[in-house]
Amino acid sequence: MGLLDSIVGQVAGSLQGSVPAGQVHPGLLDVVSSLMTQGGGLQGLINQFESQGLGTVVSSWIGTGQNLAITPEQVQSVLGESHIADVAAKLGLQPQDVANQLAGLLPHAVDSVTPAGAVPQGNLLTEALNAFTALRR
Repeated sequence: MGLLDSIVGQVAGSLQGSVPAGQVHPGLLDVVSSLMTQGGGLQGLINQFESQGLGTVVSSWIGTGQNLAITPEQVQSVLGESHIADVAAKLGLQPQDVANQLAGLLPHAVDSVTPAGAVPQGNLLTEALNAFTALRR
């Protein structure tokens, strides 16, 4: 099994197991993947959290220790109300449900793609998430 396959397995397992079954809209897995690959990628997402004063929280997800929790309100603050509302409308959910589910998914997703306690360099993250998405379809 190659490195990419290993990372894909970690991402898939973490994203699918991060919130109890039946409580995550499947479309939110794609949202999390896109948050980590578009608009600056994972580093861009990290920067968004840091700019909102949540650097310690996001650093805990990257590090090898325990992940600090994030509230739905903090998720909404980082991603923006309009983005949460757009995702909710697209998926047929309420904005609060999107924020709640992302608060559960994001720590596990970031943690799963940073198993060595560091942000992956190059295209490795994008390739892993693209492969993960392809496997689910």
